[in-house]
Amino acid sequence: MSQVRGERATVSEHPASGGSRIRQRQRQRLIDACISALHIYGPSRTTVEKVVALADLSPGIVRFYFDSKAAMLVASLEYLAAEFGERVLVPVARLKEHPVQALRLLVNLYLDAEVASPRKVSVWYAFWGEASARQEYQDICGKKDEEFAALVRELMERMIAVSGASHLDADAVALGLIGVLEVLWQGIAFQSEANIDRAGAVARSLRYLRSVFPGQFSDLGSAPAGAAGAAGAAAGGERLPAHAYRDEALLAAEREQLLRPAWQVLGHEAELAAAGDYVTGDAGGERALVVRAERGRLYAFRNACRRRPHALMTARRGHLKSAIHCAAHSLTYTFDGRLVSGSTPGDLAPLELWRAGRLLLVRAAGGAPATLADSEESTWAAFAALMPRAVTAQEIAADWKLVIEQWLETPAPHQRFVAPNQLLEVRTDGACILQVVPTVAGRSLLRRFEFSRGRAAAPRSRGRMPQRRPAQWLREQIALAESTQAGLQGAPDGVLDEGPIAPALAQFRAQIASLLRALPPERGER
Repeated sequence: MSQVRGERATVSEHPASGGSRIRQRQRQRLIDACISALHIYGPSRTTVEKVVALADLSPGIVRFYFDSKAAMLVASLEYLAAEFGERVLVPVARLKEHPVQALRLLVNLYLDAEVASPRKVSVWYAFWGEASARQEYQDICGKKDEEFAALVRELMERMIAVSGASHLDADAVALGLIGVLEVLWQGIAFQSEANIDRAGAVARSLRYLRSVFPGQFSDLGSAPAGAAGAAGAAAGGERLPAHAYRDEALLAAEREQLLRPAWQVLGHEAELAAAGDYVTGDAGGERALVVRAERGRLYAFRNACRRRPHALMTARRGHLKSAIHCAAHSLTYTFDGRLVSGSTPGDLAPLELWRAGRLLLVRAAGGAPATLADSEESTWAAFAALMPRAVTAQEIAADWKLVIEQWLETPAPHQRFVAPNQLLEVRTDGACILQVVPTVAGRSLLRRFEFSRGRAAAPRSRGRMPQRRPAQWLREQIALAESTQAGLQGAPDGVLDEGPIAPALAQFRAQIASLLRALPPERGER
């Protein structure tokens, strides 16, 4: 078991012989195992015992190579940084006299499976999350980011000179490409290798460059003939084309035009009893944070650092003693979002907050006006006398639209759909809100908000049955959605549904089809 999870050691080492080579191999074996342990457990829960178990070595051998667990973690991070330099920075820098070729190579190498495997990308983010507590982590991660940003900036300066586009700002264009690549890395971190469309990721990055430098990156191909026609299939009662359930460009449009303008349940006022209490959640692709301030005021913000877009609060709920802190960048905000210490672009970005009874709903600030159905208090009236009991979340290997289609296909009398992504279910013993949000195209997260009728409990003989049936129904819904998603992989577009289509389902599909038709035809099909 000399290598962990099939990835090769790539950082060059000085020539050695005999026992020295054996020691180098064993040290690298421990580093590879440490990277795998970090991917599985994260830095704080990675132990020497877990590392040696993955490396298939005895615990005592670790101290021959590392003074402590901390030293082994630093060595693993240094290895990743050195590998990134050798595999990405060095070969791209050699081509900087030819910026078009250099940028193409940079995109391909940055998204290559050897550099950007889910295992390695997740470890990079894990170390960034711990950087506030360890200066060594911050120094290594920061140096890697600075070197990469400097190289991209230099290539953009050369591209501007070559293309004559003197109106462009090299810093801004470089930040745009870095942002595109960062978003793609985030998607890789939460997928298995089998589900990653690396060719599609490269194509998206190059499309960004082509939009900035027309004519310089023009050999990407275009959408197949008939793709636009397939997008309109839903208007006639057919399914959406199969590629709509794995299309990243469509997902971006869905987030912007359907999910972000919609009110999303985040929690219940009872969860925020005292000043400093907070809840977090997803507001249609926007990480959200609601905080109880002094004098009972509630504030909603984007749950993101203004310096780098990591989450300020990672727990679903908790308590802050006196302020909102970003330890990684030494930033401090008051409960109303004002910056009081540190250097940053400004205060926390606000989100709109709406209290429906005692339910807390948020949406992206500046979103389109809510529809009447979403704004009516009667939609949420059944929850006025209920108390929160539990909130759970489950990842689903299926596109969010498949879950919605199943809800709309066979609606139950005690369920009410709140567009575009929430289902309200009222029972005799309480109520439930189901909320499905996309994570990446083809995958989603299902949150379940459970409520009970105060302290009054239903008789035991009748109280258990309503609990078991919704849970079984939900398991069946998830299994069906995941099975359908798997069946859509490689399926032809334009598959007809058998039998009549529920009006609500037809309307939902028509909305998605309209977004699909509006996408640029030259984007290609994912």
